[in-house]
Amino acid sequence: MLLTIKSNDLLIIGTTLIVLLLGLTLVFLFLFIQRRKQKYLLERKETQAKYDKELAKSQNEIRERALENLSWEIHDNVGQLLSISKMQLNRLETKISDENKNDLAEVTSLVSKSLQDLRALSKSLNPVSIKEIGLIKALELEINRYNRLNFIKAKLNIVNESFRLDKEKETILFRIVQEFITNAIKHAKASELNVTLLYKNDELEITVKDNGIGFDMNNKKIIKGVGLFNMEGRAKLINATFGMNSIKNKGTTGFIKCNKDKVEL
Repeated sequence: MLLTIKSNDLLIIGTTLIVLLLGLTLVFLFLFIQRRKQKYLLERKETQAKYDKELAKSQNEIRERALENLSWEIHDNVGQLLSISKMQLNRLETKISDENKNDLAEVTSLVSKSLQDLRALSKSLNPVSIKEIGLIKALELEINRYNRLNFIKAKLNIVNESFRLDKEKETILFRIVQEFITNAIKHAKASELNVTLLYKNDELEITVKDNGIGFDMNNKKIIKGVGLFNMEGRAKLINATFGMNSIKNKGTTGFIKCNKDKVEL
């Protein structure tokens, strides 16, 4: 009888151990599968992020190349035609009567102004030109162009000692600000705009603020129309951050933060 009891105890203990072992095996198997799943999802997310970044980079390169081609087209073709027209008008000055010279002078002045504005537009479109002159100079030319055309009253503020960033970074930052200004004129109906470049020890902060009509930040259709996603996408290409805040009838403000390039010693 004692032997029977011990056998039963051993059977219970053995069964318990087997159940525990199976339970632990199932737990470890579940944890292993979860970890593999998390690793797969993380790798998939990273792969998608890399793909999105490469796609955005390619799209940006295509846009920049198209703008470069357009810039040369304007400079070489339209610019040349206006230059020839100005030369012809100057030649006519010695052949017309004195009473018509004032009218000719006005036309010549108009052609000269058009040629000047066209050259400024050509520079703002050409990424090569932006890389050569730098971000600050490019923004100065762009803001002066808008002021000269009376599209908007714009101002550029530089805070602290400036420094150059990578040329690609500066080109993309310029494009973001350029798009914001275009939106301020086209959509916000702004009359004034301020661009501030705040240079810190390790980063550049850009703030662009207009006094336009503003919009509802919760309206996805409007946000898509003002190019928010496009500006965010450009910022991600250079690991910068872009944000926007807008209130109806109180204007819109854009914020860009870009880290300073690390100097290798």
